[in-house]
Amino acid sequence: MNKLIMGFVLVTTVMYGGAAAARPDNGVSRIPCVKPRFSKMLPANKSEVDPGSAFSFVASKQLDPFTLTIKLKDTEVSDYHVSNKNSFYLVSGMFPDSVKGKWARVHIRGVSKKGGQGCFKDGGWLLKIKGDDTEVTP
Repeated sequence: MNKLIMGFVLVTTVMYGGAAAARPDNGVSRIPCVKPRFSKMLPANKSEVDPGSAFSFVASKQLDPFTLTIKLKDTEVSDYHVSNKNSFYLVSGMFPDSVKGKWARVHIRGVSKKGGQGCFKDGGWLLKIKGDDTEVTP
């Protein structure tokens, strides 16, 4: 009787164990995270610019353009446009007039089209914003 039960357990394990092994991650497919890239930032890093100056940069096609956020220092930049150029996105706009007379980092964040909310890229560059005649140090 004991051999009969052990045989049944062995057959059941072999039958259903193979089906579980054929489905990695228990049937849940994982999409690889391919983070977007940012490049060709203008004005150039550590340039001196006027308040309200124009800016532009290139973002790779992995970017979901609806998730893009741009900040100058702690001020949200809302005046920008994303153009689809087939193999990349061209982002251009104007910095706010309110930030002046200091060094300010341009913060860029974008989420990938694939990979979920945890698949994002932060980027940016540093600019000296003209304004008050007081000396500013980075």
